[in-house]
Amino acid sequence: MDGTSTAAHEHIDLMRARIAQQTALIVELRQSGQDTLEATRRLALLHHALEEMRILLGDLVPTEARARFKSAS
Repeated sequence: MDGTSTAAHEHIDLMRARIAQQTALIVELRQSGQDTLEATRRLALLHHALEEMRILLGDLVPTEARARFKSAS
């Protein structure tokens, strides 16, 4: 994998980590009986951003890695 591919994968991994953190926050809020509306909206935005990043960054990686990159979840 070249430097661009590595950076793209690291960026996607970072977004996945942010999604996991936001999901955990929502669970905590629900368990404590607090409102989850804003946290849920933020989670939806993070998911949309991740999908957009996959599309845009996928065009930067070498052709042989594109299918694997774009389909990675």
